[in-house]
Amino acid sequence: MIGLAELGDKTQLLTFGFATRYSFWKVMAAVFCATALLMGAAVIFGGVINRYVPAFYIQLLAGSLFIFFGFYTVFSREKAGQRAGDGGKGEFGIVFTAFFLAELGDKTQLAAFALSAKYGAPLQVWLGATLAMVVVNGLGILAGRGLKNIISEDRVRLVGAAVFILFGLLTLKELFIR
Repeated sequence: MIGLAELGDKTQLLTFGFATRYSFWKVMAAVFCATALLMGAAVIFGGVINRYVPAFYIQLLAGSLFIFFGFYTVFSREKAGQRAGDGGKGEFGIVFTAFFLAELGDKTQLAAFALSAKYGAPLQVWLGATLAMVVVNGLGILAGRGLKNIISEDRVRLVGAAVFILFGLLTLKELFIR
């Protein structure tokens, strides 16, 4: 159920965009860590996070970050996979933070909470939800890497930027236009 809910979701497309810019393993590691943490929080705490941090602010921050990453991708002139001054070490943090914020309170996290509450099996739900999210987002990463191998780096940068900006705008649209 979690895997099907994630297909075509904004976070899967976000991983697609990151994969056009960063290495497969860094994106996969960040996605795995963020997913494991989020699904763990879902099955343990459920809706507590949403009670203390209004969804409006989470979505506002996530949408703004998507747009920032889009413009950063367009205007940065560094080689793919390497940020200036850090040898690419900040990639994990960028991907982790963006993915974490985008997925926080998302339908897949809420589904994990509901499944855990319904079946009373938090460990099994956590393992299944985390595995499903990693597999589906792994497909997005592979698609992004494949695109990177087919078209020029400049076009990959523009496609990646377009994905970030589009999902930033869609995220913000959900807040202000109903």
